[in-house]
Amino acid sequence: MWEAPSLNKLQDAVASPANPIGMRMRAAYFLRQAYDNAVRNSGDDENDECKVHIDNNATTNIEDIVIETLGSGLKEIGHGSLLRHEFAYVMGQLRDERCCDYLEQVLSDNSDCIMVRHECGEALGAIGAQRSISVLEAAIKENPDSPEIGQTCEIALAHMKWKMGSSEDEEEPMACACMLSPYSSIDPAPPHPKHVNLSTEELGCILLDTSLPLFERYRAMFSLRNRGGSSAVIELGKALTSDTSSTLFRHEIAYVLGQMHHSASIEYLAESLRRQHEHQMVRHESAEALGAIEDKWEECEKLLLEFSEDADIVVRESCMVALDAADYWGHGNNAQTNENIDEEEIEIAASKNLSFVLQKAVTNGKSEFVNSLSKKAGSKNEVIHHHFNLAT
Repeated sequence: MWEAPSLNKLQDAVASPANPIGMRMRAAYFLRQAYDNAVRNSGDDENDECKVHIDNNATTNIEDIVIETLGSGLKEIGHGSLLRHEFAYVMGQLRDERCCDYLEQVLSDNSDCIMVRHECGEALGAIGAQRSISVLEAAIKENPDSPEIGQTCEIALAHMKWKMGSSEDEEEPMACACMLSPYSSIDPAPPHPKHVNLSTEELGCILLDTSLPLFERYRAMFSLRNRGGSSAVIELGKALTSDTSSTLFRHEIAYVLGQMHHSASIEYLAESLRRQHEHQMVRHESAEALGAIEDKWEECEKLLLEFSEDADIVVRESCMVALDAADYWGHGNNAQTNENIDEEEIEIAASKNLSFVLQKAVTNGKSEFVNSLSKKAGSKNEVIHHHFNLAT
């Protein structure tokens, strides 16, 4: 049976910025799965899986450990912008108000990286805590020259307002695929019920209509994602490469295309990645999206290898993470199988701090020795879905 790395191993992975970036990235999603499993199993008897005995034999709540580990990772500047932004994203997906202190602190620090602060704002919108409203409003006022921050917080507030009570014009039957999300992610905007009656091309027009509030364009974006298919991908791709109104908007389109993992998006994502003048937020998201596409993998891999030496560290690391994830989870050319890891490699790895070889061995369920080092944390597929933001 496949088992994930133990909670202690995941804490070790996130604790040190010196660990391989792919390892730290995967640890974030293993931690998310550990949190989800703990929530799912809460309320059990004395065998409650929500509690864990850590190295000092103290019994601690798994949810608290996950949040503290991710929060510490977010605050650690040494992890770099890409990893810190990913920790913030995962915290938002937990939808737990205990994450708010960490996220609000980073969002409010005007000296911190814009990409990380943006993700904190988006995460606060996903959590939707009333306590965060004033923080989001303050961030808008204090960052007039940072549209990525201001727009993020505006969308977060609009989403929170929507969740508190949809308007009467939205009370229509949700009978279209665009209204039913097959994805597990907590999105920054919901599709609009009226999109049921619109064609894919009409949704594409809304997507590019800069006279509309950005929140409404986001809603069209997620309607197209949920509708799926090559036509929807093309409308999204055209918006990615033709929009000049918002970095935030283009970066979200790249993220959505990564969720759809459709080969029709490759040309648009490649063009976005190649644009040296494009914001790192957009280029990095385009790189990670390419890493989620299994069809025509050789084409995607070639692009990622090319830009894994890009001058921009966030783009460079995104390509490295995308290649690593493909290798680790199994759709890259170098994907490891049980036969690729022998007992000697495992023993060598065991003496080191959560080595890449050991994590691969654990993922593949290789030997009783490896299983003894791991704690079950849910099915492999659940972690993969979270890692690549794939449809459930």
